[in-house]
Amino acid sequence: MRKESMYKKTIVLVIAAATLSGCAELKDSLPPPTGGEVQVHPEGYADPASAVFHGNTVRDAGWDMRQCQTCHGSDYEGGVADASCRTCHENSAGPENCATCHGSTNPAPPRDLAKNESSDLPGVGAHQVHLVGGNTVSSTILACSQCHVVPASVYVSGHVDTDLPAEVMMSGGLAQADPTPFGGSPAYDYQSLVCASTFCHGNWSLSKASSANQFAYTADEMTGSHYSPFWTGGGNEIECATCHGSPPTGHIAATLSECGGCHSDIVDPDGTISDTKLHINGKVNVFGTERPF
Repeated sequence: MRKESMYKKTIVLVIAAATLSGCAELKDSLPPPTGGEVQVHPEGYADPASAVFHGNTVRDAGWDMRQCQTCHGSDYEGGVADASCRTCHENSAGPENCATCHGSTNPAPPRDLAKNESSDLPGVGAHQVHLVGGNTVSSTILACSQCHVVPASVYVSGHVDTDLPAEVMMSGGLAQADPTPFGGSPAYDYQSLVCASTFCHGNWSLSKASSANQFAYTADEMTGSHYSPFWTGGGNEIECATCHGSPPTGHIAATLSECGGCHSDIVDPDGTISDTKLHINGKVNVFGTERPF
């Protein structure tokens, strides 16, 4: 019986040694075991309010979470540590979900990479207004890919391996609406925090010659204001007459309360936008008809 007991103890020690060796890469800089138990991570490692919160460790490592897979498995379901990361990271892809590093309920900030939540800061800015819509003038929802390259995975070239700021590449979508009738390419200036040449902020023109409603024109073209909004400008960027005059340049004179006479699907008699889905949608809506710009 004594020999059998020693044999069992030997097996347990071998298994323990093999398990710990699998985590050696991750534990090199961690404190030694205390109290007879293996202390893999320091106390507070799972507490966002702690100075040793693991999110800080991941950020300091350049957002490289592959070190976590050494113990927790390639799918983060437990691995040799038998502790799943997906208990907290419930979104698809677990810890590698976009919202883990930036965003919260969706991939866009707030939070930004520095945990900021104020829209006054460029890492946050007007992300949510563009991604979910729902403001007083437009409920158009933009996809992330209309402004940013969306990486296929965390570690593809050009994602976490490049320096900030993120590359803004408005090469299509509503920013241009249709590349043909608009001059200049949509662009974002990282220093001034200003967008320019975007259709949705006034870079558009309508030709009288091709219009079915030429009576509405006072010039050969009707144009927006070519407005260049500030990314961190907040609600001031969606006030009437910022993206186009009231009425637009080249449009016959009309008060705000008269807009609904022609744009009845969009504007109430008091001048309020009644259907925000049809406003700033890349199309002209007049007398119940719709056509592209």
